[in-house]
Order: sequence, then C-alpha cells, then structure tokens
Amino acid sequence: MFNGLKYNLLTWHSQFQNHRKLGREKAHYQASKKKSISTIKVPGNQFIPKDISEIRLFAIMRNESLRLPHFINYYKNLGVARFFLIDNNSTDDSVALALEQENVHVFETKENYQNHWFWMEYLLETYGKGHWCVVVDIDELFSYPSAEHLSLRELRSFLESKNESAIRTFLLDMYSDQSVVATKYRAGNNPLSVVNCFDKDYVNLKFLFYDRIRWQTYTFDTFTGGMRDRVFGRSNPPSILSKVPFFKNTEGTYLSQGMHAINGATLSEVQGVVFHTKFLSDFITEVEEECQREQHYGNAFYYKIFHQKLKETPDIQFYHEGSAKLEGLQQLVELDLMKTTPEFEAFAQSVLAEKTT
Repeated sequence: MFNGLKYNLLTWHSQFQNHRKLGREKAHYQASKKKSISTIKVPGNQFIPKDISEIRLFAIMRNESLRLPHFINYYKNLGVARFFLIDNNSTDDSVALALEQENVHVFETKENYQNHWFWMEYLLETYGKGHWCVVVDIDELFSYPSAEHLSLRELRSFLESKNESAIRTFLLDMYSDQSVVATKYRAGNNPLSVVNCFDKDYVNLKFLFYDRIRWQTYTFDTFTGGMRDRVFGRSNPPSILSKVPFFKNTEGTYLSQGMHAINGATLSEVQGVVFHTKFLSDFITEVEEECQREQHYGNAFYYKIFHQKLKETPDIQFYHEGSAKLEGLQQLVELDLMKTTPEFEAFAQSVLAEKTT
C-alpha cells in the first residue's frame, strides 16, 4: 500500500512539474508574441470588408520588387480576392509596388525576422478567420491539377463538397539549364519561363511539428531530397519540401511555421505543387546578405550551406542529365508530384465543359 501511495505521489509531482513548465512556456510565448505584434504598423484608411466569401492571401516580404508584380497578378488570376502583406525592412520599392495594386494591404515591421511567425499568426487570426486562405512566400507559385482552367474558388467548392479543409503540396525547386549567375529574369514576366527545370526524385519523410494551439507535437508526412540534397548535400535537420498553402482557417486549425504542416484540418487526396522560384540570379546576393543578417532559421543555417557551396563553385549550375523540363501540369501528375482522383478529374471536366459551352 505504501509503495502504491509513493508511486502515485511521484506521478502527481511529475505531472504537476510538467504542467508548470508548460504554463511558463505558454506565458513566455504569448508575451513574446504580444511584444512582437506591437511593432507592426497597421495601414490606415484602408477599408477591409467582412466578406467571408473572399479568398485571402497572406505573405511576408523583404526586397521582393523583382517577383512581386508577377506574384500579385498570378494569384489574382487564380482567384485571390485580397492580399495581406507584411513588409520587413525592404530597401527597394516593394512597398510602393504593392500599394499600387487594388485590394492589397501592406503592414510593416522593422523587427528581427526570427519572429516572423508571430506576425503571420496575427494576420491569420485578425483577417483570416473563417476564410479560405493562401499562405505562401513571394517566390512561391501554388498550382494543382487542372489549374489551367480551375480557379481557387472552384477548387474550394470541390474541397468543401468532400468536407476537406486543406490541400497538401510539394515544394518543387525550379532552376534553369544555365548557371545561376546567368539565370536572368525581368520583373513582371512568368519566372517559370526562366526556371523551368526540376528534379524528379524525392524522399517521403515523417516529421514532427509543434502545434501552439494544443501545445503538443504532431506527425506530418513531408518530402525531402531532390535538387537541394543533390547539389548542397543532406542536412540535419533536412530541407522540408512539403507545403500547405491553401486551407480553411477555422477554429482549432493550426498552420505550422513555414507552412510545412497543418494540424486540425482534413487533408484532400488531391495534391498540388508550389513552384519555388528562388533560384534566379539574385539568389547569389540574397545568400550573402542573409548569411550576414542571420535572421532566418538557425541563424541562417540553410543559407550558410548554400553560401559554402557557392564559394566552392561560383558558377554553379543545378541542371544535370537527370533533370526534367516543365511541360505542363499533367506531366507533374504522371510523375506523382501532383496527385488527383477520378472524382476530382470528373469535377474539373464538368467545370471546363460549362466554360466552353
């Protein structure tokens, strides 16, 4: 009896200590988040309607004037109704370019980028609740099977008909068949006309993420490998090449930092891709600058890997004999980088038939 009582007391004490530790962690997180959010300059005199039917896009940017014009045009054409952008210390004309566009709201903060997920959580909580949200970086172009004629509104209709609330995508690193230095791009053009090559082989990976609604870890199926590992070598932690760029932002849904995973959502069997257009010629200067700033993950952990390789091979080229050239979305389905279902294909065909009659 005594041993049983002792065991129960030790168990209770351990649970109490863990509870106190978690309480301190929550308090610290909320205090840090509140302090970080207080640095955000909210745009004044901009009307934001309470229209739950709007598909809204959320992104953080810094010196993105090269990609921003096509980015906004691309997502408007896809069906995004309103953009919420946080600018973090841009020194180019990114803010001015964004404000020229209709239904684009620009917030600003000069705080360290290490706190960027506080800012994203603030935007999603304040302007995204109840909405279908697109969350991407400025160098990311979300696509999915039949996107040539299927808008985000139509994709949303299909997902809702299946009681699904999110779509998983593959982050597909795009590169050219020339050296990075020679991969020139003119603002406003489609970057996929320049970076139109990719690796076909990747690895599936289960990875642990942290949910700060439930304050617990969860496992999510992700991807790694491809050009990243082939050119720059495997890293620990690995490069995570999964994204969840489109989801319904309901109570209890938690999008993990970097949009790599989501908890509290029902994932679709349909899988898209996010075309990653980072590897244009400006990649060289970006790597150098981010290594100096040390504000990205792990004091620029991945950028320092990039930087070391660029020092060794200044005229680096990502293309190799196993590279594929982008021919269309159906090609990505056939390569299993995108995934579709018979039901989704029938839906897409019915939408196309309506538009062509």
